[in-house]
Amino acid sequence: MATIQIRSKGTITIPSSLRKKYGLDDGESLTLVDLGDGSFLLTPKVSRVVRGADRVAKKITEAGVTLEELLMTLDAERTRYYKEHYAKH
Repeated sequence: MATIQIRSKGTITIPSSLRKKYGLDDGESLTLVDLGDGSFLLTPKVSRVVRGADRVAKKITEAGVTLEELLMTLDAERTRYYKEHYAKH
């Protein structure tokens, strides 16, 4: 348990021990949920990009695809797309 103080402009400081424990860095966004009884829940807000990247990483791992295979496939697809859309025929 930690006691925090609301400062000017509503600023609060999360103790460094908790920031380290949960990997919270400067500038990170948090979500504040009003539980309605005078209690609040404060959670890290994970960006849509991070969430999407995590889902892609999970699928790649489940499929047994290596990073090298993924990069080779992306390079081949990029080349195919360029030829199809931009290369002079």
